[in-house]
Amino acid sequence: MTDLEQRLQRDLKELSERAAPGSIRPLRVPPPRRRARAVRWVAPVAAVVAVIGVVTGVSLASRSQGHRPAPPQSSVPPEPVGPMPRHYVTVFQTFAGSRVATTAAVHDSATGAVLATVRVPTLIDSQGSTQGPSITAAGDNRTFIITEQSDTPKVIRFYLVHVAANGRSATLSRLPLEVPGYLSVTDVALSPDGRRLAMDVQDCNARTQTCPYTGVRVVTIGTAAASTWTTRANGAPFNVSWVGNERVAFEWQSGTRTPPAGQQTGYRLLSLTGPGRNLMAARPIASPAAEPTFYVPQALVTADGSKVITSTVQNIPDGHGRDTVVAKVVELSASTGQLLRVLHTVTVRNATGGQNGTVVQLDQGCNALSLAPRGVHVLVHCFTFGRVDGPRFTPLPGFPSPSSSGIGGQQAAAW
Repeated sequence: MTDLEQRLQRDLKELSERAAPGSIRPLRVPPPRRRARAVRWVAPVAAVVAVIGVVTGVSLASRSQGHRPAPPQSSVPPEPVGPMPRHYVTVFQTFAGSRVATTAAVHDSATGAVLATVRVPTLIDSQGSTQGPSITAAGDNRTFIITEQSDTPKVIRFYLVHVAANGRSATLSRLPLEVPGYLSVTDVALSPDGRRLAMDVQDCNARTQTCPYTGVRVVTIGTAAASTWTTRANGAPFNVSWVGNERVAFEWQSGTRTPPAGQQTGYRLLSLTGPGRNLMAARPIASPAAEPTFYVPQALVTADGSKVITSTVQNIPDGHGRDTVVAKVVELSASTGQLLRVLHTVTVRNATGGQNGTVVQLDQGCNALSLAPRGVHVLVHCFTFGRVDGPRFTPLPGFPSPSSSGIGGQQAAAW
């Protein structure tokens, strides 16, 4: 079986398992935020990305894939923790009869209490399916943008959510922004000043298994003017995020197993003020290694560009067909990849392997979702949703259970 066939088989299996038992409806349930890429790119128009997706990540730190040893605890003293954002916003979907309803909820960051909700139009494609929403935030803790997408036909909608200063009310309006129909988008990020959207864009050819056009597109919200940093290298960018207001981090995945020099898979930092529009001029930074199931976790870079917040997963076999899965949220040096701190650790024992086991889901179930503008405050979903404040983890509410919503794996949250 080829890598592409294995990837397609795994994606189809994920689709079949997302609905909770007894909740199968005519609509396909939305994929989790950080796993949405694999599902969206099963579409024939971009099958090459399924090949790209199985390429393992490389790290500037010396780490190997598979059963990696746990990183050593750091002797670096904890840094001061800045102010925590007052609110976070989650976006989730539930079944309302035979239809899917989408809701954005504003929560108090300290207690998790719901302060306000707003209904979001659900984008349903021609086959009666929904991909699920994503959300990104500006640095003022009041401006959020929700993105919804459809592949058949290819449609992308952007909604602006404005939250009151006390968090007890919110308004929703659709932004008059468009993306050319031949381009596919996987991730969208709002700049800290709330003025621009960054997104990865691809135009890939399934027949030739190449991406003749791929890059990072930056759109000014007020004018809809767009600038794009592109490359003809065989590969694609994913997981875009802002580093201050003039730099964008992204994960580059090469489309070849032995890429030419300068095109290796890994995270990069793109300066929007530099000369030219060459995407591959972005310099490499510390990158999380691919997990045992070839899943590259989300990485978020602090505003000064010095640190990377990401996650790792280690599988430890017990010799009797079960694994202990150890997941960690970690802080790395952006320049060297050195581990600076372990922020959060979760251990799951007796995980089952194989295609129907729990190890595959756990290997992809720990991700950093949203980083606060100042200090180390991170919304994470590491088997459980919550916030990390320096080395402290606090579980938070945010998503309905699969048994109550009929939909599992939802992770769209930002602050």
